[in-house]
Amino acid sequence: MGEERLREIGRELRRLRAAAGLSGARLAARAGVPQPTVSRVETGRRVSDPEVVLRLFAALGLEGAEAERLAALVREAYAATAARRVDAGVSFRPGAALEFARNVAAVRVFGALVMPGPLRTAEYAAESGLPAGGAADWAAVLDDEGRQFTFVLAESVLRTWPGSGACMAGQLAHMLTVAGRPNVRLGVVPGSVRGWPRVPLHGFTVFGDAAAAVETFTRELTVTDAAEVRRYSGLFAQYERVAVFGDEARGLVERAAREVAEILESIQ
Repeated sequence: MGEERLREIGRELRRLRAAAGLSGARLAARAGVPQPTVSRVETGRRVSDPEVVLRLFAALGLEGAEAERLAALVREAYAATAARRVDAGVSFRPGAALEFARNVAAVRVFGALVMPGPLRTAEYAAESGLPAGGAADWAAVLDDEGRQFTFVLAESVLRTWPGSGACMAGQLAHMLTVAGRPNVRLGVVPGSVRGWPRVPLHGFTVFGDAAAAVETFTRELTVTDAAEVRRYSGLFAQYERVAVFGDEARGLVERAAREVAEILESIQ
């Protein structure tokens, strides 16, 4: 079954490359991989990392349902042909989250205490000592209105002020601007909620049914094991149910912005 899927991937890549009028060498250059890799994939052979195959398809400019279909085919084929390891389904490769975001139609982000990377301003990142989250890259992904983003933040995220807190006015204003996009839903779990369905240990991001990512102090961890991704999807659904959206969520953000402004003014 897995080998047949690999051959199907090869046929699809060859068909799409030909339709785009690209040689194997040109596609390899676009994807940043050695030219023999294209030949290997097109002849139905396995390469070391399925992300390489996804890069080849991404270099063809595929989007939406077609990109998701091929990504699912690649994941299925590589899951079926890989020897199971203790660390199977776990990746620490930098930038993996953005790659998954570019290849799915729905991204769901939960923030427990820290502002999630896709919403983070450079000033907030600098004050908190956290990565900026590739702000320009995330902005480009958010600009694609064919991709739906749902953010659910614990209210504590709005009141965890790094450094002096001076960055928070701009950070909260930026968050409201992002929330105004037609492809973005912003929810906030009010601090008054009692009995969380599951106490959140950390924030996370779920990319369709393909992967989930967690940001740690030292690196970004991405899981692709289907059972773990389903678990994170289920947790997100639970938090989404106790969140408020629309004007009510915006009101909580605006109230937090007023409070930080009042506090900063009082200590000047």
